[in-house]
This record gives sequence, structure tokens and C-alpha cells, in this order.
Amino acid sequence: MNSANKYWLCLVFVLSFTPVSFADYKTDIGYADLKALLGASMPTGAGVKVMQVEAGGTVYAPNTTSTQFADKTFRFPCAASISPSGHATWVGSLFYGAGSMAPGIRTITSYESSDWMKSLFHPLVSVPPNGSRIVNQSWVGNGNNTSHTGIILRLMDRQVQRNELIQVVAMGNGPGVNALLHSAYNVIAVGKCSGNLDYGSKPVDLVYRAGRTRPDVVAPESTTSAAAPEVAATAALLVETGHKGALLLSRSSAMVTGIGTVYNAERAATIKAALMAGADRVTHNSPGKGDITDYRSAGHQTNNGLDERFGAGQVNVLHSYQIIAAGEQSSLENGGVNAGVIGLNGFDYEKAFGGFLSSNKTATYKFHATTDSKLSASLVWNMNVTNDGTLRTGLPNLNLELFDVTSQTISAFSSSTHDNTENIWVDLAVGHSYELLVKSAEANDFSWDYSLAWHISH
Repeated sequence: MNSANKYWLCLVFVLSFTPVSFADYKTDIGYADLKALLGASMPTGAGVKVMQVEAGGTVYAPNTTSTQFADKTFRFPCAASISPSGHATWVGSLFYGAGSMAPGIRTITSYESSDWMKSLFHPLVSVPPNGSRIVNQSWVGNGNNTSHTGIILRLMDRQVQRNELIQVVAMGNGPGVNALLHSAYNVIAVGKCSGNLDYGSKPVDLVYRAGRTRPDVVAPESTTSAAAPEVAATAALLVETGHKGALLLSRSSAMVTGIGTVYNAERAATIKAALMAGADRVTHNSPGKGDITDYRSAGHQTNNGLDERFGAGQVNVLHSYQIIAAGEQSSLENGGVNAGVIGLNGFDYEKAFGGFLSSNKTATYKFHATTDSKLSASLVWNMNVTNDGTLRTGLPNLNLELFDVTSQTISAFSSSTHDNTENIWVDLAVGHSYELLVKSAEANDFSWDYSLAWHISH
């Protein structure tokens, strides 16, 4: 696995694209509402370093001379693009351009897709260039055989797990379009509201198998190339919020080589959970954007509580921000205030779960429904990939349950055996008390981390 050339991609091509209207999507996904709420305090992605990976061979980079990128610093670790790519420029405009949701992003590392893949082939995990926290990948392709594809997916997942690198990847735009990267476990796979995409994971090997739920979220665009950078920009706003909030929003942090301090509110699993829990399962978008009208209808329900076409639904910037801004709230078992009582929004990052060395195998989060309301909750944990040339994998099996304490019944239960997210979307009964439970489904003790996010709407 030390030879990068051995794992050269045999197929790389960009996704189709058409011009988009900035104003429409910003209103549709809650950005305009959040900006009206926060005013001058609105996050912009300031301080968040990002990467943009594009296909195209020698023509792959955005037009760095464009006025919308006037205040940006671009870095090119490999050969420079011989001319600007229209696709890359358009994706960049949605991700970090002056008219995007994250215009405060200043440092962008630009990679051609094959060079990015080759940079991952090392026995030990490599540090993301220039301290990048988020990477957008609006391209599709495949390895030159299933073995190589499986290795690439393991390397992708290892980057997320060990470097807290938030990887936002585009799904294929239609049935039969094999988008290599979305079959990874730890990435954020993005689709479009029309639901007309190549959803579901693809059969690669015994670990990366068919039947897992993909995408994770969608955005109101006609192509996934546009949807992905809108989600990546949202992630940048959340990362900025979590990092600036420091220990006011997070109970603890970690030092990541090449990155620095990463607080629990900005961890990759936390951001993914916040995006999923904050997503809209029913939408009322601008004309021509498509709508979700039959979420989890017959034939489209997944075992992890999602819709096979839309994942957790359409990204909502306001709701996801509210989740992060509400701060980390511990479970009853881990010393949560008021015996584990949680607020309407929030998240929790559990560093060691599973019963190993006195760690708990159940985590309890309590709340009371005072009005008509609906709970959206997402539990996310990462695939483990060893930091050596063997790339051995491990994935604990967790479940998510909502228990109605008042009626002594289970209101909702998410229990997929092959996904690494569990999700609940359910109406709450007025006056009832509830327990949101994270449970180990493993026969033996283990020690692993997870992020849980929730949003209760009235």
C-alpha cells in the first residue's frame, strides 16, 4: 500500500452543473432566518481552513482571479491547474465565494482528485494540508478494481476518524452513476431534493457493502455538485461556532496534529449529527427546487430511521446552528445536570462508550414535552480504521431509542445493524416525559465514541 501509482483511479469525471440562484437556496435552507436572528453576530466561516477536490486532470482549479475570490489564499500542493475549471469555480462560489454562506473562509487548498487520492496512500495517516477542517468533493469516479476501491474508502474514513476532517461528498446525479466516495462510512454524503439520484451504498467488499443508507442529507439543487458545497458551507458555519464557543459550548477538546485544538462541538461526528438532526423532513422550497413531500413513505423507510432517497432530509442552517449553539449536554450516566435533563436543542459527545473499563453501555437523556412538538435526533459514530498498513476496520453496533416514561412504552426505535447513524423523527405527546436512550447492541464490552444531536420543534 506504499505505492500511490498502484492505486491510480481508472475513472474520474465531474458532475454536471447549471447556474444557481444564491437567494433562493439561502431562504429555503434556513440561512436567511438565521441571519435575521443573529445580525452582526452571524458566523461566516472565519478561521476555518478548507479543501476543494475536483476532477479534470490538468484543468481542475477554480478561477483564482475571479473577483468573488479576491480575499482568498489558494494553495496547490501538487501541479497547478493549467487553466481555470468552470465547474471548480462554480462549486467554489457556493462553498466559500463572496456570495456564499461562508464568505469568511480565507484559506483554500486546491487538489486534483487523483492527486488527492494518491496523497492518502501512506501506512500512517497523513495530516490534512494547511490544517484543513472541511473538504468538498463534487466529483465521482471509481477505483480500478473493487480491492482498490475498498482501500480508498478505508483511507477516506481514516482521515475523518483520526484528523477530524469533515468530508462532504456528492452523490451520483442519477441511477447507475457510481460515485466512489459516498460509500465511505464517515463522510457526509449529499443528495438533492428531487430524490433522482444514485442512492444507497455500492457493493465493494464485506465491510463496504450494499444496502447502507446514502445520502445523509440533501439540498435544494438540481445537481449534487451544487448541493454538496452548500452543505460544506453550512458545516463551516458550525465549525466556526463550535470553535469560537470553546469550553462554553463543549465539555472537552482534543489536540489534533496539524490542526490544533478541536472542541467537541466541532468534531466531525458532531457536525454530521447536527446536520442530520437539524434537517427538514418536509420542505416548501422556491419554485423549481424540488420538495420533500412523502418522507419515509411506504417502500422508502430505512432501518436507521431515514428515507433511502433523502437521508435525514434537507439541510437547515438555522436548526443545525441552534443545536451547536445550545452546547454540550451530558447524559444521566455521565453526570449531566439535573439528572440528565436536556434542552430543546443540543448535542453530546461521549468519548468512551460501551461498558469497557467501567464505561456505561446505556446513556440516558431526559426531557418533558410541554406543547405539541416533534423530536429529530441523530446518533453518529465513526468507522474505526487502524493507523497502519493493514487498514483493519471495526464498527460497533449502537441503537437509539425514545422511551415514553409517562405511558411506559417505546415511542421510536432505530436499530440498523450495518449503518453508523441511528435516527428518530417522531411526534411527542403533550405532557409526557421521555428518555432518549443510546444503547450498545454488542454482546461484549467495547470502548468507542459517539456524537448525539437533537432538535425539538414546536
